[in-house]
Amino acid sequence: MKPDYLDLLSPEPIRMENVGGILSPKLRDIASIGYGTYHFYLELLLMDLEKYLSMIGHAEDYGRLSDEEKSELDMFDFWTANEQSADLLKKVLNFFIKEEVVYSGQDRCFLIQNGNGNIGVITRDSYPQVRDIICQRVCIRPGQEEDLSKVKNKKALEIAKKLQKGRSQKKKQEKADKNMELGNIISAVANRSPSLNILNIWDLTVYQLWDCFSRISNNNIYDIQARAVAAWGNKDNHFDAAAWFRA
Repeated sequence: MKPDYLDLLSPEPIRMENVGGILSPKLRDIASIGYGTYHFYLELLLMDLEKYLSMIGHAEDYGRLSDEEKSELDMFDFWTANEQSADLLKKVLNFFIKEEVVYSGQDRCFLIQNGNGNIGVITRDSYPQVRDIICQRVCIRPGQEEDLSKVKNKKALEIAKKLQKGRSQKKKQEKADKNMELGNIISAVANRSPSLNILNIWDLTVYQLWDCFSRISNNNIYDIQARAVAAWGNKDNHFDAAAWFRA
């Protein structure tokens, strides 16, 4: 499922069939739970098997698993393995889903409820799609691991393993860019935008904030180029006047 740009930009929930409405939380909603909690929620959504085993104190077990075993294991099964971990994921889902999310231990799934009763369900099969839409609504593109079980050619499998290992090591070495932290982006946009300020910016969804930041950045580049061409011209004698609104 790939939502349209308008759907992602809208403050209204994106309706998923047999699930419910996926929200892009407003900045005031994030502030109400605290950035640390919000960041923790995102970490849980993006968590892979290696991180999960490390979190519960079994990091060494990941190295003992074969590639086939790793490909067969599903994170949803780990989240629903006990009430404690299921309750943790339930809190995350309740923050991003408009309706109430309730865990069913008997069926090992999450029921979606409103005033009329059950209206949807999140299962092992639908969870990856729910997770993907949530990530899109907060401007995150989670890296998807290849399903190595589907690679039949031996040489291709060896190459896929090396690429996957290289990406994993690179990700571990990457450091967070403080310039791109949410608090700094909120302040930058509030003080740069002609209409937003530190008082009214909290009504934006987090997707709208990142969209505003992207547009402001692109428009700054456009303005610099426009002034340069106006003053000195350019070698191609061409300036794309429509560049400021291109998708």
